[in-house]
Amino acid sequence: MFVKIRTDGSLGIGRGTEGTAEITMGYGEAHMVAAALDKLAQTARSYTQEYLKTTSVGGGNKIVFNRTDDGTITISGDKQTYVCTESEVRQLSERLKHLPPVEVAPPSDYVKKITPTDGLCLVITNGGNSLKVRLPEAAIIKTAIKSSINSRFFDEAIAIGQRKITVSRSSDLKWQIAGDETTVRFTAYEIEALVAGLHNGILDVLMDVVKSFGADDVSDIRVKSQLKRVEQDAIDIFGEDKNAKGLVRDITKSAKKIIGIEEHADERANKFIEMCNHVYANLNTDYVEPLFDLFSKVYVAQK
Repeated sequence: MFVKIRTDGSLGIGRGTEGTAEITMGYGEAHMVAAALDKLAQTARSYTQEYLKTTSVGGGNKIVFNRTDDGTITISGDKQTYVCTESEVRQLSERLKHLPPVEVAPPSDYVKKITPTDGLCLVITNGGNSLKVRLPEAAIIKTAIKSSINSRFFDEAIAIGQRKITVSRSSDLKWQIAGDETTVRFTAYEIEALVAGLHNGILDVLMDVVKSFGADDVSDIRVKSQLKRVEQDAIDIFGEDKNAKGLVRDITKSAKKIIGIEEHADERANKFIEMCNHVYANLNTDYVEPLFDLFSKVYVAQK
C-alpha cells in the first residue's frame, strides 16, 4: 500500500486509487495507526480494533482493523476497504513510522496561556502576529477550524457581543484568524498543530481552576460553591424564559463535568468545548454573550 503526505498536510494510505479516494489521517496520528497495525499483524486469532481519528479529514471518523478466523486482514475507513497480507501490514507500519519530517512549530508555539485580563487568557500566535482570545472564543475557533479542514473554502464571522473574530480558509490551503485589527495566518502543515494547541490551551486553563480548589478536606466544598454560583448566575441570565429550568440544569450539569474533583482531565476540555458549541449554535443569541461572560469568569482562575 502507498503512504503519501497530501497537500493539505494530512496523510493518505491506499492502493490503486487516486485523488482523495484513500484512508486519511492527521500527520501526527501516524505513530498511533502504526501501533494499531503492529497489533493487527501480531494477533493470529480473530481480531477487531477501531481507531477514532482526531479530525474528520477524509470524511470519516475512524479506521477499523480486522482479522477474521480464516486469517483475512482488512483495513477500512473513509468508505475504503483494503485486504492485506500480514507482510503488507508490517510494511505499512514501518512506512508510517519513518515519514519525512514536516516542519511545523509545536502546538505550544501557536497557542499560549497568558495572565487573564478581562477574560482574555490565551493568545494565538504565528509569523510575528498574535490575537488574544477568551476561553469560550478559543472553543468556538477550534470547532470552526476543525469544520474547515474538510473543505475547499471556509469563512465564518464569529460575533459575541462587541467581539468579532473571523476564521477563514482560502482555496489555496491557507487559513487566517482575524480580530482586533490583527490577522494570524497558518498553512496546511500548521493547522492540525493549531487545533491541538487550542485544545491543550483550553485544558491548561481549566486545570488551573481545578487546582485552585486544592486537595484538602474542604476542596469539595469549594467546588460546590462554584457550581452554586454557576447555577445562580444562569438563573439570572435566563430569567423568565419558559425553558429556563431545563437550560439552567444543563449548564449546571456541564459545569460539574468540567470542574468536578473526580472528572477525567481531557474530558473537561471536551465537555467545555461541547457546551460552548451548544450555546453558540442552539441558544437564543441574547444569551450567548452573558453566558460566555460567565464562562470567562468561572472557568478561568483569577490571578
